[in-house]
Amino acid sequence: MHHQKRKVFGDIMSSQAARGLYGQEASDLLLDEHTASNDIALSGDMKSATCSLINLHRPESTARFAHYQVLSTESFTSGRHYWVFRCSRDRYWRVGVTYPSVQRMGYESWVGNNNKSWCLRRFNHKLTALHAPEEKVLLPSSPSQRFGVHLDYEAGRLSFYQLDNPVSHLHTFRATFTEPLHVACWVWWGGWITIRS
Repeated sequence: MHHQKRKVFGDIMSSQAARGLYGQEASDLLLDEHTASNDIALSGDMKSATCSLINLHRPESTARFAHYQVLSTESFTSGRHYWVFRCSRDRYWRVGVTYPSVQRMGYESWVGNNNKSWCLRRFNHKLTALHAPEEKVLLPSSPSQRFGVHLDYEAGRLSFYQLDNPVSHLHTFRATFTEPLHVACWVWWGGWITIRS
């Protein structure tokens, strides 16, 4: 009976995830080339980020990150928003949200490494929630390549889900957001992230 209940719950959650958690449609997000570091290659549809071994020599800009990172063109200042991303299984990556005022150079510019950003990180198959100086191990090993993110700006909640069958809640950050929030993608060598919407 317990197994049957878990299966029904999993089917419901998987169906819900397919159309967006909380019954929402996924937010339509694009990555912003003006913020992309010169070691991040973007797909033509601006949905995917891959770490490049070649310097892409983009024009200099105060908005551009020095290494491994890119933001979304869209930002959120209110409301509820949901998006899904796919990612490399065995590489180092981070996905989260950040204020536009975050610095652009150095270790503290990386999403999750400062008090202006929050993220989910995969490193050596391990999933971790990061908001400096706090770090919480969520799963010691995860092969999943599909995740969901839900932001409730006014309520100050940012939640991450692993979209396997069944869907599982990984972590919820709680904060009082004070600036617009951009989606941030950080990718190490050989890694990739694709935003699905």
